[in-house]
Amino acid sequence: VDQVLVLKHHLWPRIRAALPEATLHVYGAYPTLGIQQLQDASTGFFVPGYVNDLSQVLSQHRVLLAPVRFGAGIKGKIVDAWKFGCPVVTTPVGSEGMTLEASTNDGTSIGQHSWGGLVAWDADDFVQAAIDLYTQRDLWESSQQQGEVLRSTLYDATRNLKHLQAALEGAWIHKDRRRQKDYVSAILWQESNRSTQYFSQWIEQKETRSSDLPSTIEPAS
Repeated sequence: VDQVLVLKHHLWPRIRAALPEATLHVYGAYPTLGIQQLQDASTGFFVPGYVNDLSQVLSQHRVLLAPVRFGAGIKGKIVDAWKFGCPVVTTPVGSEGMTLEASTNDGTSIGQHSWGGLVAWDADDFVQAAIDLYTQRDLWESSQQQGEVLRSTLYDATRNLKHLQAALEGAWIHKDRRRQKDYVSAILWQESNRSTQYFSQWIEQKETRSSDLPSTIEPAS
């Protein structure tokens, strides 16, 4: 929702002013009524919402705009865009952890050669990056190619499955040594066992007191 609002109110009006024939389409399941009401054909801002087939959607659009301001981890929509040949304009937060080089936080751009699109550090950069990627064919093609390099290198299912299997096998083989060093888990296990002990004692006391009560109550004479 935050990204849609940023696009609607801060970024898209400036991009549209430079590219009056361009349109923006917001896809996603269960858009709120407030998001749906942002649609405005006169400014080229459309909110189709849910779609059944991402391949048809992403393959027919030129650029994915992802002004991510907070969050962490792999952004699935960016990987999906690369999969279907759509370069991405995003922020340092959006690109974090998704490049072949270590990400930097000192304001240094990672550049188009290590990202499948462009990374922008502020609103002005984002607007210009969107315009450049939309209008410059050579830049668009090189970004598309780099996106596929990143996708196939970092997110190939077969390769990643092998890494996962190796990690799980290693963890199992060395489980005893790992557990000895895992002090936090040891504390949590101890506290969990203690809570179970106290709960068991409570049940025992409850049953004991219940057994002391008469099974029937005689009416008063």
